[in-house]
Amino acid sequence: MKSKGLSTLLVTLLLLGLFVAIGNAQNRERFGISAKAGGVNAVSGQVMVKRTGQAPQLLTSQDDLASGDVVNTGLGSQAEILLNPGTYLRLAEQSEFELVDNSLDNLLVKLTKGSAIIEATGPGNIELRIPIVTEQQKMTIVRAGIYRINVRPGTTELFVRKGRMTLGDDRTNIVKSGKKLTFSSAGQSIAKLEKTDKDQFDDWSKLRGQTLARANERLSAKMLNGYLSNGSWGRIDARFGRWGLWTWSPFASCYTFLPFYYGWGSPYGSSYGLFAYGYGYYYPGNPRNYNPTIVTNSSSGTSGNGTYVGPNTGSGSNGGFGTTPSMSAPVSRPGSQAGPRDPDSGSRSINRIKDPK
Repeated sequence: MKSKGLSTLLVTLLLLGLFVAIGNAQNRERFGISAKAGGVNAVSGQVMVKRTGQAPQLLTSQDDLASGDVVNTGLGSQAEILLNPGTYLRLAEQSEFELVDNSLDNLLVKLTKGSAIIEATGPGNIELRIPIVTEQQKMTIVRAGIYRINVRPGTTELFVRKGRMTLGDDRTNIVKSGKKLTFSSAGQSIAKLEKTDKDQFDDWSKLRGQTLARANERLSAKMLNGYLSNGSWGRIDARFGRWGLWTWSPFASCYTFLPFYYGWGSPYGSSYGLFAYGYGYYYPGNPRNYNPTIVTNSSSGTSGNGTYVGPNTGSGSNGGFGTTPSMSAPVSRPGSQAGPRDPDSGSRSINRIKDPK
């Protein structure tokens, strides 16, 4: 009898743990997650994470990385990690990086081997600050763009396809679009990027950028407005970034970016719409606070979503975000289309984004 009772207790505890895990996953999927970097957006193949004081374990698309976590991809494997809102880090096969600091104010990524591509979305005049370090060089992304970094023993390569980077701690040492730099013990060299400086990893990153932008188009304004109306928007300064937030896309089974105002787009050529108007006014140091509302914009690539009248561009106490625009009625979007399940990761969703047609 004791043995039967113990078995029942163990089964109950296991089920309870499963329900808690499912509940946490659902919460993560429903709400924005941008108070810190490190959300895992996609995992393909065998990807491992080494946490402080723990043995390496499989990384899944339900995980969040903490400061000090080290991610390693196996042969034929890739991963996509959310950095500050609007910026994606994609890791190629047989690569490794450490998320040194996952806070938005002091974000720091260290690439120790292999290749990574950073897609930083946004208007061209927005100044970002995303530091990336390798053994040979410190680099800081300061403009929206596409950046590839390759690390081999004794050598670091930097490809700036679009955008702008600074080197070291000197903000005047700027690398612009179309340049290829190599750093080694022999010094630094610079050359023009050629069409041949691309491979399948670049193609995969481009596809991800395009499909994530299309996932933004499929967001439901009705669903997002329902969330915003429940009062959670009042914690914007503690939970979200200044430019926008990561928002779960039921259509694509992953997170996409929801900007706070007009003009945001992917450097791969697609635009982001459905602006969380009102959030843009509410960030640390800005006293103005407006109830946010999801608005839509037909000119941003979100065909059929309605009309957005751009804000006044005058500079005022609102930090240059302008005055309240006219807003169209929210439009519903297609319902959830759950992705496949991964038998090797506790039956969790594999974030292989379906290409919206």
